Formats: sequence, structure tokens, C-alpha cells
Amino acid sequence: MAIFALKSLAKSHPLKDPAGDYKTARRAEQYRLSGNALYFPAFPGTQYLSFASLTKALTRNTSLPLTGCCGKALPVTRLRLYYDGGEFYQDFTFEKLANANEVLDAIAAARPELPLEREERSQSAI
Repeated sequence: MAIFALKSLAKSHPLKDPAGDYKTARRAEQYRLSGNALYFPAFPGTQYLSFASLTKALTRNTSLPLTGCCGKALPVTRLRLYYDGGEFYQDFTFEKLANANEVLDAIAAARPELPLEREERSQSAI
């Protein structure tokens, strides 16, 4: 048994059995992805966003500075999930655009009516 229970970030639409759903989740970089939710590490324990609570999802290419304000940057993809009526959002960072698109594909399969915006440009160093 886990020390800390899985906690929903959204106030609406919590999962009935998040522990059971978490066991079926597969890895998507540092996150875990099931057919119902995206799980991510938080303190204390693990939190999740159920796909039922989402109002919009989008991906954007961006970069993380490695040496401060100027110089080299690591190209990454940001996945932004809006939830609880679009009032709140949570950002997730992926090294590869394909992994972020895998999450968007799972969201689209669970919620085909949900508005999605995909980044079409390939990642490049900025």
C-alpha cells in the first residue's frame, strides 16, 4: 500500500479508483499515462489530472535555458492542460514532441469533443 494516496489536481471529476487506474498506466517520459488520466510526481506523493476534468489541451515547442539568460537552450515541448472549466491549467514538459503527442492522442481517444491544439513544427535549438 502506498504511503500517500493519489490525489486529483482538479476538483471536478476525480477517478473512482485512481490506484487501480495507476497500475494500468504506461510511461510517457517522467509521467504516467492511462486511458483515464495523466499522473505526475508531486509532493507529497503523486497527483493526477483525469481526462474528464479537462477543458482544453495544447502543445507548444519552447526551450529551457541551460546557462542563464543568454547562451545555450534545450529544446522541449510544453503540454498545457486546462481543467475545471478552463479556470486553471497545468504545464508538463517533454523532451520529445512525439511523447507529448502520445498524451494528446490518449486524450483525444477518451474525449473526442475536447479542443486540442498540436504543435506542427519540429523541435529545434532556439
